[in-house]
Amino acid sequence: MIRNHRQDAIYATMCSYLGLSAQDVAEIGGFSDRFARDILAGRKSFPKDTKAALFKLQDDYHKIVEAMKTDVRHGERILYIFRTNKQLRSSAVGKIWPAIGKAKGGFVGPYRNAAFEVFRWSGDIDQGQGLPINLVFADTPESARASAGELRDLPLNAQASPQRPHHEPE
Repeated sequence: MIRNHRQDAIYATMCSYLGLSAQDVAEIGGFSDRFARDILAGRKSFPKDTKAALFKLQDDYHKIVEAMKTDVRHGERILYIFRTNKQLRSSAVGKIWPAIGKAKGGFVGPYRNAAFEVFRWSGDIDQGQGLPINLVFADTPESARASAGELRDLPLNAQASPQRPHHEPE
């Protein structure tokens, strides 16, 4: 029985390389998280349609890397990093990703891996780039509220310059 899915290590490794979680693999294949964990651990075989979907996702990943590199060549200096698949999918970036297998397109793992690859490439002088970029978490409604709250709690003008101790007039 093990003999039938020994070579599925290729697909499990591809999932790791792309940054896919068991939940992502389950969504792509349209099966349970438990089955996804079993195939990733080599206990069961990857379904044929899931294997094909993973190769499609790998192709999309390479296209995303190239698109990000093009953005950097045209002056983009910040790549926004999404926190969840839902946040990525609701963004303009996520809406252009095609469906993968039985899942909506847009997975945060491959997106982050692509952004990191472009981050490394952008600062590589040997490759002739030398255009360092920043990776910054994209705002969510929760993070925007938290940031606004942090700013609201600062003393007036604390953002502009360090304040000297305030002394009340006598």
